[in-house]
Amino acid sequence: MLSESKLSIVGIGPGDLGCMTQRARRAIEGADFVVGYRTYLDLIPSLLKDKKVFPGRMGGEVERARLAVELLDDGQVALISSGDPNVYGMASIAIEIALSSVDPSRIEVVPGVTAFSAAACRAGVVFRESLAVVSLSDLLTPWEEIRRRIRVAASMGMPLALYNPRSYRRDWQLSEALEILKDAGRGGDPLVVARNVSREGESIRRSTVDGALLDAGEIDMLTLLIIGGMHSDVSGDGISIAGVGPGSVDDLTQEVVDRVSSATIVLGAELHLKCIKDIISGEMFVGTGSREERQVQRLERAMRELQNGGSPVITVGGDPSMFSAAGHYVGMARSLRMLPGVGAFSAAAARAGAPISNDFVLLSGPVSPDRLSLLIDAGFSVFLYNAGGDSVRSISDLLPGSRPCAVARDVTRQNEFFEVCTASELRDMKLDGSRYTLVVSGPGSRIRDGMIVASRGYERKYCV
Repeated sequence: MLSESKLSIVGIGPGDLGCMTQRARRAIEGADFVVGYRTYLDLIPSLLKDKKVFPGRMGGEVERARLAVELLDDGQVALISSGDPNVYGMASIAIEIALSSVDPSRIEVVPGVTAFSAAACRAGVVFRESLAVVSLSDLLTPWEEIRRRIRVAASMGMPLALYNPRSYRRDWQLSEALEILKDAGRGGDPLVVARNVSREGESIRRSTVDGALLDAGEIDMLTLLIIGGMHSDVSGDGISIAGVGPGSVDDLTQEVVDRVSSATIVLGAELHLKCIKDIISGEMFVGTGSREERQVQRLERAMRELQNGGSPVITVGGDPSMFSAAGHYVGMARSLRMLPGVGAFSAAAARAGAPISNDFVLLSGPVSPDRLSLLIDAGFSVFLYNAGGDSVRSISDLLPGSRPCAVARDVTRQNEFFEVCTASELRDMKLDGSRYTLVVSGPGSRIRDGMIVASRGYERKYCV
């Protein structure tokens, strides 16, 4: 086996090349072999020239992972996932198989824009405090577990993103999920039906939980549903709200690179502008005063630039839909377009390995212990944004001592902090300040060679 060859588990984003990161593109361009599900490979034909390509079938995740590891004997390998590899993708099974024969230093997970963030940005939806992400497919997860998670999230009033809502053979789970939401008093919640996001035939339709119950037959496996959140009717292509990812230029999408490099003015927090200053050719603007005052100044300055014929871009960290200042901007202006980015949770998950077993929740700010306990007991993986050191340490009391966790701050930036540990080790961690992202892996996960490996349940269908 070539000692220098690397296995890159690559998230190519939702479909359009503009939503792919620079890091993902380079990983594919630098590979000798590219392995992936045929439908996903068909999305990136221009990147596959001069590559030895191995297209796979639906349901062939285990055989693709094994093939990718075998090919390391002969060169660099890119194993493709759509969206992000940790979100119902190839990260878990590929790392689990690879670690049996490959040193962890030769395995990398390349995060990507997830389908739910791409759909939310297209529809003008932002999440302020929480989001539960659930797949309705019971192929790898028993339906009783899925049902329990939906009930817990619904009872807490959390927004939900529902993947794999309905197939030809699996035609009843969506109706039951929507009934659970209706029984929780959420029949009138706004709902986005997003199909083929950033691919040919894209459609975005708005409804409610009650409305979706009436026409669920129009929903299929190419559809993603977003329930709740802050919905806006913004439209147009005036001011761009660009997600600049976790910090490195490598994690910017091509769409964001193009907009930022051609903008007449780029506005945002000093931290974000510093990370991308090398691709900014126009003016930069931060603002003064409190955070709220700076946000108002940025939007006002961007609106003046637009009126004067310029092309303004306002930057936000991570992805605009997730816990960002975009919620403030969409409430004040209509001529906006949100450009998705790699979220902090995706960056942290990629650094950890494969901490997401199946379904997961994203939380921001202080969260009560009772709320966290319910989510953890329901089997969710948990990502807690903007956590202080005391909050991180106190969560150890809610978890089995051996549960794998990770703590991250400023991932991909110069002062990055990242550590994989068990829940019992959280209590003694020396963490100063705030802005940490805490990762609590799903049940059945373990730490292996410094990486978190969480089984997605392939043993229910395949021999791993």
